[in-house]
Amino acid sequence: MIVDRIERIANYYGLMPEFEEAVEFALSLSGKPAGRYEYEGLPEGRVYALIQEGTTQPYDKGKAEAHRRYLDVQFLMKGKEAVYYGDIEEMKEAVPYDKTKDIVFYEAAGQPACIQEGMFYVAFPHDGHMPCRDLEGTQSYRKIVLKIKIG
Repeated sequence: MIVDRIERIANYYGLMPEFEEAVEFALSLSGKPAGRYEYEGLPEGRVYALIQEGTTQPYDKGKAEAHRRYLDVQFLMKGKEAVYYGDIEEMKEAVPYDKTKDIVFYEAAGQPACIQEGMFYVAFPHDGHMPCRDLEGTQSYRKIVLKIKIG
């Protein structure tokens, strides 16, 4: 998993094809209302973003997740959160992989990373992650979740 500040995202543009283009698309949505946005510059389903708003939850109210077909890039635009993460090889599967939703759930997720407003993280297919967990109590948040199809 990569964790960094949004102003340094250009350091990662070579991470994979279309990463720079996808990031620029996602960040252009920062003023849009919550919802799903398709990037029309590439074939349908290749890149899309979700604007999410909500409140963080306690660790024990969640499950870790992982995705096989999409890279998950989460930009925290407002608030604070803890995201717990770890290698899925070290986690116990709780809900089998759903191919339609590209998600599998695990019982627990390793260690926390503190994500503050203006930060982002990249979760790869081997990164189990449990986002939107309480950090210094319940917080409201606004984030952009960018999905980039792998391969």
